[in-house]
Amino acid sequence: MRARIASLFALFLFAAPGFADDVPLPRPRPPEADRKAAQPVEIDPLEREAAQKICEVFARADVAVAVALDPMAWDNGCTAAAPVGVSAIKLASGKLVELKPTAVLRCPTALVIASWVREDLAPLAERLGSRIERIDVAASFSCRPRNSVFGAVMSEHGKANALDIRALHLADGRKIVIENADGPPEFLAGMRQSACVRFMTVLGPGSDKDHESHLHVDLAERRGGYKMCQWVLPEPAKVPETAATDAEAAGKKAEKEK
Repeated sequence: MRARIASLFALFLFAAPGFADDVPLPRPRPPEADRKAAQPVEIDPLEREAAQKICEVFARADVAVAVALDPMAWDNGCTAAAPVGVSAIKLASGKLVELKPTAVLRCPTALVIASWVREDLAPLAERLGSRIERIDVAASFSCRPRNSVFGAVMSEHGKANALDIRALHLADGRKIVIENADGPPEFLAGMRQSACVRFMTVLGPGSDKDHESHLHVDLAERRGGYKMCQWVLPEPAKVPETAATDAEAAGKKAEKEK
């Protein structure tokens, strides 16, 4: 009897006018629900061989402390045919600039980064009366789309072709932080100028919200060799006009009194 009453009550509820409209529908499946995990694939032997030959050039240059890593490839486009783990860059003086954590890069990218540090950044530090001891790495090889946006073009990080730098540490204890341009203006300006010459892509604070805390450099291949340099540094402090005028007047007065 109770079962029959319960059935009749349920029938009444579902048959009641407007009730069906009030029943919440299940949420639609999010796009992530149909996302398939990337699957490892075999590297083309010819691609692997070509990458290894380039790595021989990098090894002979003897500009970094690096170890060869196993090839990595997935069916979503992430590929590193002959990656290396770079733990330090060797300066001409014999001193080492530590990369922390170790950066996983393709050899051509590792060679350009090492040359940049040795030939451009190290002299900038010397002008400050110091040397670079460590570079804080925000990211290197990472199998993900650009800016980690699902469905976007594969990031250069997914090809071991990019490096993100968060900060540089000098031997005298000073720290140069990319975020908010926290460091000597002349060093940061020189770092920006040299990066834009050596790399195909330079993205730092002021470029977009994803690069406000670090500097991204890569060797992306683009049609026509197009380069992208977007890193906004604060304007140099200007001498107040009145102070400049006073200084000029004082100089002229001193000349007359000679």
